[in-house]
Amino acid sequence: MLGTALWLVVAMGLMAAMLLDAAAAFGRASVHAAADHAIEAAMHDAVADYQNRLQDALAHAAPSRTIANASGADYASAIASLPNPLESTADASAQGAGTSADAPRFVLHYAVTPTTLAAPACARPAEYGGPDTIAWLQCNAFVGESRMSLRVRVQVLDSGGAAVLAQRDQFITLRLFAEPPYSAVAGRKDASAADPSGPEALAAPAHEGDADGATVSGMPPQLASPWPAGGTLIHVRYECRDGAGSCANAAPPDPDADLRAGTRWSNGNRPPP
Repeated sequence: MLGTALWLVVAMGLMAAMLLDAAAAFGRASVHAAADHAIEAAMHDAVADYQNRLQDALAHAAPSRTIANASGADYASAIASLPNPLESTADASAQGAGTSADAPRFVLHYAVTPTTLAAPACARPAEYGGPDTIAWLQCNAFVGESRMSLRVRVQVLDSGGAAVLAQRDQFITLRLFAEPPYSAVAGRKDASAADPSGPEALAAPAHEGDADGATVSGMPPQLASPWPAGGTLIHVRYECRDGAGSCANAAPPDPDADLRAGTRWSNGNRPPP
């Protein structure tokens, strides 16, 4: 009888320990799942934060409307005025955990670092030796299209900010403009992923999947202009208004005369060999 009672006590103790271990494991899994979920939103927030600051810097600058520097000096000075890296840390509760006092909490931290080694420049010859290629760059002075690259790191830390629960790095390519909205995400790639290769890649290497400026739909057979159409090219529209002369017989400039084919640059996000 005593042996049976002792066996039951041991069995109950083991079962209690197993239940506690299972509860702890479930709790850890819940926190890690919440961290993985939060890291995706934080990644987008980090890029948006950088874009908003860049927009403010460019909006307060006095851009010079010349092809020689519309895509160079103005952007460089605006980028240099931003924090490098741009960092933010915030305390956040686990997604879906509610607001109770016992809800798991963690700390979100991100760092956005510009990595451009050589920006594209309309004044440079197309054969400039950067490893990255833009299919078509709109060099009209009022557009001033360019590119820049970023490395974004997001970490989810425990509530004390010591242990890393999750981390992700991404490479970002921004397409830059001299007019609002000033920037747009043109490519996004996980930093641990290999560069695309093969016939489906835009160029070798095609970092971050930057296809902006590519002629995705090709050239229509009846197109009068020799410039490409379709895709994500930026076309310039001219409008004539009567003033010193009449618009009746005026011939508008070619809307794509300032496109540059195969502009080279170096985004700096090339992984080490």
